[in-house]
Amino acid sequence: MTPSLPRRAAIAALACLTVFVTGCHRVPPSGADPESAANAFFATLEQGNPRDAYEGSAFAFQTGQTFDGFLSNAEDLGLIGGQPPKWAGTQLQNSQAILTGTLVTHAGAPLPLTVTMTSEGGVWKLFALKTTSPNGTGELENRFTVVGTGAGFNDVYHQPMPGQTQLDMLVHRTLAKLNDGIQQQDFHAFYDSISQQWKDGRHPAGVVPDPVTPKIFKNHFQGFIDNKIDLAPVALLPPIYDAPPHIDENGYLDLQGHLGELPNRVEFSLQFAYELPAWKLVSISIGIRR
Repeated sequence: MTPSLPRRAAIAALACLTVFVTGCHRVPPSGADPESAANAFFATLEQGNPRDAYEGSAFAFQTGQTFDGFLSNAEDLGLIGGQPPKWAGTQLQNSQAILTGTLVTHAGAPLPLTVTMTSEGGVWKLFALKTTSPNGTGELENRFTVVGTGAGFNDVYHQPMPGQTQLDMLVHRTLAKLNDGIQQQDFHAFYDSISQQWKDGRHPAGVVPDPVTPKIFKNHFQGFIDNKIDLAPVALLPPIYDAPPHIDENGYLDLQGHLGELPNRVEFSLQFAYELPAWKLVSISIGIRR
């Protein structure tokens, strides 16, 4: 992955790195409606293919636990080799659907469950899975998350819009970390601050590029290093947003604007993905207009 750098006559030094990082490399179980997509997910488990089921789930479900964690819970619950659920009801809520039903585990025992499906890039995928607690209380619990608070806490697609102070802080922190990399000619610390999905080369849109690396960052910002660009004088100025900040259809927070005025104006285009517990950078384009 080596995107070309844009050229503008009015920009003395410009680095641009905008990478669409994607989700799974396999074709996910899917369906034209939430119920058929859920059936496809459990059919994959019935056939003994937990890896395909995991990688075909929504990105938010995967960020809730590793594959090993998912596999352990699926085995403990008897989902692998069990029979697909029989659904008792479906409730639609905008881009989500909640299905309730019962499946028969690998051991032949009935297991009540509630499944939340989400529309991701036009494809229904499993977002959350709750089953009855083994303590015999009959209460539903979400075992498929490391945080133990359910899908709502880790909902990367339905996060509220950050306030003005938080938006400005995201811009300031990003530019400050980037400037440290430029001054030190070392982008390892900047790399450590970005989203895990960018590091892994994952994105819900379905495109799979190469993962980003500290070396790629250094290559693309080499022009800033060579021209001794220092963003510090403007990095903490109030950001002016050239387009209204918004969360797009993939759940990304999109910020476009500038700091300072001509002849030394820093223009930015930033995208952030929500990864517990904060918004983290998933793409960046920075220009100096003189």
